[in-house]
Amino acid sequence: MMHRYVLSLALLPVLACSGTEAKDDTGADTGGVSTTTEASTGTTPATPDWVNPEVPDGPIPPPEGTGTEPEEGDFDWSGIDEERLDERLPREDLSWEEYPQYGTATILDWSDSEACVCFDLDCSTCSEADCSAETCTYDLNESHTLTKYHVELRATEYTDHALTFEVNVSADPPIEYTDIQDVLNRLERIPVEYWYGLQIITEFGNGIQFLDGSYFGGGAAAYGGMNYIDTQTADVPVLLHELGHTFEQYTRLGNPPALEPQDNILNPVWRHAIRVDDIRTSRYGDSNEWEDMAEFSRLHALCLIEDSLGALRARSPERFRIWERILLNGTTIQP
Repeated sequence: MMHRYVLSLALLPVLACSGTEAKDDTGADTGGVSTTTEASTGTTPATPDWVNPEVPDGPIPPPEGTGTEPEEGDFDWSGIDEERLDERLPREDLSWEEYPQYGTATILDWSDSEACVCFDLDCSTCSEADCSAETCTYDLNESHTLTKYHVELRATEYTDHALTFEVNVSADPPIEYTDIQDVLNRLERIPVEYWYGLQIITEFGNGIQFLDGSYFGGGAAAYGGMNYIDTQTADVPVLLHELGHTFEQYTRLGNPPALEPQDNILNPVWRHAIRVDDIRTSRYGDSNEWEDMAEFSRLHALCLIEDSLGALRARSPERFRIWERILLNGTTIQP
């Protein structure tokens, strides 16, 4: 059964990066992030690691010395040290506007969607003859009507690399916390390694949906899974958390023949990683192992943005190893 994971609105302040400097963290490591030193010499930039990466065969192995058989019952946090990764990392508390721009987001003038799709910001052109911002909408359910856009993200560092996916913005009820231009600006700040999650939720669902709060009911900020990200906030750290659920489910449920499912990735593989690392991600991560993984997704992306992946890997090496492989698995969504 597909699970719907919930991120509470009450935890939104927690999702802001910690400003506490980790004085005992030494060295920065780009981890899976490539560099292009050739650019300074005038030669052709090196191809980044995230362009057509090689994905190892087989399931992701558990930490050395641990097993692969699922455990009974809920995860027991009582033996895990009370220190939390988000109390030390990332080091900087950046607003989303301060994040580097990893790509350029463009609304495309074509789509194979059966729903009406807008081809520009004002929806002066679209996929149907009778076109306007008012007429080019579709019903998500009887209470919510959305406007759909087909978007391309093209990498700044390596412009041959581009992914396409769908963005949906609530038209009725109207929303004030974001609009399509704001969404595009924020998506450009998401690291390239995480873009594949947007393609996954488009392939298996409707793409990312920015909705009115009435859709959520119980105070959730967002829901995430392999076939959806439904959100009532454009807060980038929340989106990075929900993308964690997307990537986790893609590994767990699989996409044969491109990716065989690994149903033990959370239990026991990630549970063992938590125990071996002997550190927590955040207070919200204490909810269970899948929220711990989604919080690690958020922290990993924010550390990638500030170039402190080496410190994250030093503090949580098994989670780091497994998560980077889960991100690699996500690249198999490419045609």
